Amino acid sequence: MSVNLSKTENIVKPWDAHIAPKQTIPIEKAKGRISASTIRQYPPGIPDVIPGVEYTEDRINTLKSATAAGLELIGMNDSSENFVDVILEDLKEAGPLGIKTVDSLEIDGNMAIEIADFFRLQFSAAPYYHFAFHESDPLQSLPQNLDFAAYAVSVALSDATKRRACQDALRDMAYRDTLGAKPTANHDKLVLPKGFHHWTDAAICRERIKDRLSDPGYVTVGRDKDSNQIEGLLHARVGTVERLFHSEEWCNPHIFSRFNDDGFQADAEAFYEKIDYHFGLKPYDPVMTMSAQVLSPTVQGGDVFYTMMRSIAQQIRPDHARLPFLCEIPPHGTAHTLNRTFMDRIVFGVLKNEHPLVFCKQTSQALFPLINDKTHWDAGLRLAVKNNRNYRTKYYIPLPSDNKYVEVKPNGKLGLAVFATKLIPTGATIAVFTGERYRSKTALGLPEIMRDHAIQIGEEEYVFGYKGLAHRVCHSCDPNCGIRNLTEIFAVRDIAAGEQITWDYRCSENSNWILEDCLCGTSRCTGSVKNHDSLPKKVKAEYFAKGMVSEWLGG
Repeated sequence: MSVNLSKTENIVKPWDAHIAPKQTIPIEKAKGRISASTIRQYPPGIPDVIPGVEYTEDRINTLKSATAAGLELIGMNDSSENFVDVILEDLKEAGPLGIKTVDSLEIDGNMAIEIADFFRLQFSAAPYYHFAFHESDPLQSLPQNLDFAAYAVSVALSDATKRRACQDALRDMAYRDTLGAKPTANHDKLVLPKGFHHWTDAAICRERIKDRLSDPGYVTVGRDKDSNQIEGLLHARVGTVERLFHSEEWCNPHIFSRFNDDGFQADAEAFYEKIDYHFGLKPYDPVMTMSAQVLSPTVQGGDVFYTMMRSIAQQIRPDHARLPFLCEIPPHGTAHTLNRTFMDRIVFGVLKNEHPLVFCKQTSQALFPLINDKTHWDAGLRLAVKNNRNYRTKYYIPLPSDNKYVEVKPNGKLGLAVFATKLIPTGATIAVFTGERYRSKTALGLPEIMRDHAIQIGEEEYVFGYKGLAHRVCHSCDPNCGIRNLTEIFAVRDIAAGEQITWDYRCSENSNWILEDCLCGTSRCTGSVKNHDSLPKKVKAEYFAKGMVSEWLGG
């Protein structure tokens, strides 16, 4: 190593410098500052600067001379001025919260109760609203100020569309009223109507949280610096797949409730089979998971969640860092995008609550980007959002097999959609999925884009259809097109000029890899897009009668 250190230099340990908060400044202003990155000339590639050393006048002159000579300096931001990364001089913790990560086994009984009560009360308030639910719909949490009498009436409605619309309207009204409200400490004392149950019973919640904290792991707590009240909670723990199934909300989202019905719990063996299929994990394999990520409304947004993640990432022991990482995440929003940025796999259709699971081969791989400066995290997140936006609204490649009387244009939340420009008669070809074929058992070795944008043509066989017209045809629960010859989208009735062209993805898909919210808005909408087996018998029979189901699914 070519780095020469003098006895008078200020030196910080390289790892401490690497994870420290940092800033980027012109090299002319770096004298006396501590480096936060490695800079090396290439060739030969030997470092001139490493994290933790002081920028002396000699070191600065060496770098400037190399730049003037036209040599490549790896690690330096080369623009109109040369910029370098240095440690922030003021390392005092900013913000209203004091954030600290501790080993979960160090938590005593009183702190466990404090954590459980914070968890319970925050989930009963905005924006979570996990207060109560009706036993006929245990997967749906209801807010505290819901019109329970009207909701009870809606449960009895026989028309599924009217029932859903009525319940959605009642929940929306309650959510708007609850927005910004503070948690109510005595909400457990409210008497609920018959058939309703509390989601977070105080005694059961404390018992469950204490049980979780008995596992090896880490708890990051954010406390208000003035009141010392908990305002944020992050819990990472180690457990076998079997242990997590029975102690998380993976088998029953209302595990903290008095109400418990085996009929609403996922089948353990089916769960283990899916976990093995998608991630190669057995029930006895240990994994790391993030099991509680809760922020009070007063600190949501900003850098609090990132700072807590960064704190826990720096504390995880090497033996835990080597474990696979498996975590439930929200199906939408920033947290969803952030987790997609750093995970190897994201799979729908595994959990009872319909949330996706994300997977990473090693916990260290998942958390390492959070250890370094936030600019790296920001860049990754911005790229993920940009790619997602571009894919939905920009890319489309015409093919010779495309119908001539169609156009592709934006259609709100659906992104790009396909519309008829002239009358398209029954039986006409709309588009064909073309691309590479692969088998599901080899899918984990493929780029994510190939796994997420394909059509199923056999029990274990898929065709990659990214960017073509066929992939732009949106799903509908009341479609005007079907699938034939495994990959060909065709009209099952006359399609009028200006009408959107749609098909039902379940006419070809029968795996456990797909689960999305349905946005078709038709009177026949089922609310979600699952697989062929999930279709009602009447709809299946109709589809087969019209010849619009892929041949591989039989008749």
